[in-house]
Amino acid sequence: MKYLAFIILAMFFCSCHSKDNQAIKTIDVQSPTGPEIKNLSEIATDIQYIPLETTPDALMKFVNYLKTANDKFYINTVLELLCFDKSGRFLYKLDQQGRGPNEYIYLSDYDIRPEKNQIIVLTRDKLFFYNETDTGFILLKHLNLKTQPRYCDFLPGQDNILLSFTASTGENKYQCVCISPEGDTLFKRPNFYKFTRNSKVQMGFSSDNIINKNDGIIRIKGFLSDTMFTISRDHEFIPYMILNTGGKSLTTNFLANVPMPDMNSGTSPVAGFLQISEVLEVERYLFYKYSYQKSVNWVAYDKNNGQSHPFDGKSLLKDDISGGLNIEPKFVCNGMIYSWTDALSFKNHMSGVEFRNAEVKNPNRKSELEKLAESVKEDDNHLLIVITPKK
Repeated sequence: MKYLAFIILAMFFCSCHSKDNQAIKTIDVQSPTGPEIKNLSEIATDIQYIPLETTPDALMKFVNYLKTANDKFYINTVLELLCFDKSGRFLYKLDQQGRGPNEYIYLSDYDIRPEKNQIIVLTRDKLFFYNETDTGFILLKHLNLKTQPRYCDFLPGQDNILLSFTASTGENKYQCVCISPEGDTLFKRPNFYKFTRNSKVQMGFSSDNIINKNDGIIRIKGFLSDTMFTISRDHEFIPYMILNTGGKSLTTNFLANVPMPDMNSGTSPVAGFLQISEVLEVERYLFYKYSYQKSVNWVAYDKNNGQSHPFDGKSLLKDDISGGLNIEPKFVCNGMIYSWTDALSFKNHMSGVEFRNAEVKNPNRKSELEKLAESVKEDDNHLLIVITPKK
């Protein structure tokens, strides 16, 4: 009887393991299975432009990163963290740049825990903790870190913080480390792609670790790995999806021995490698951007039917909903897709023949853009573009 029970139990665990393996979706990065998409309406139902208020205290040259929480936009400009309400009205900012004990040199990264009105800011080897009030940010404390992470993220539903490190230099011992708010180390994940750099040429990459938060789940894709992992509440790294590059991605051997650039051809040494620079996920779609042999491409993977649809990385998606500028997904927050444009580009597009002659899905949105263009000045702050994806 005990032997029979053991067999049944073993079969149960084997069945569960098999289901877990089946759940790991593999996408061939360069082999889309669906037709090309050209129009925004193929993946979205609505679009809205939000002008960010221009004041002497809120002037921005570009949007480095965007996060949303509690009906507010938090925008990292590298030197400041600007906060706007959902209509684009400027509220307050964090601008403690300097070299003092409670100041930062620049904003490497930041994250928000809205349920506790808490914000963390990473700068070099320091992690700052702020409380957010109705009028601004109040410094609570800072931690001196022994290393220099590149990213910081609250683990969903926890006070604990994930610190992630660059991998392209080959020297960091860990891919990521989880710490408590007091600075105690809770777990360490090794860097499985360490190498010793022999070349004098060192490459810099904007997408060292790709980290996504979606619907209370955090996922991470390492720089040289095709696999995206889900980090469980127990700090397990569970394979979620494989973005199969077909063996064309960068290798530790190449990074350790990067050749000198060919000044005559102007070709980057990495042009022959496939590089995934963005992975964005909403309920229905997973978007990824990659470059290979001087071409830049986007793919929208539809989780409803398992098809992947390419769209051109230069012409992007035509806004056939409101007639606005062509759209590139840049950020995803709380199930919405965000992009942005500077005021001058917006004004130029709105005064062009293409906009005037555009036939759109939503004429009301086009009329709103026409009115908005009348109030926006060429040197105003950027405009956020909020896209509602299909479910």
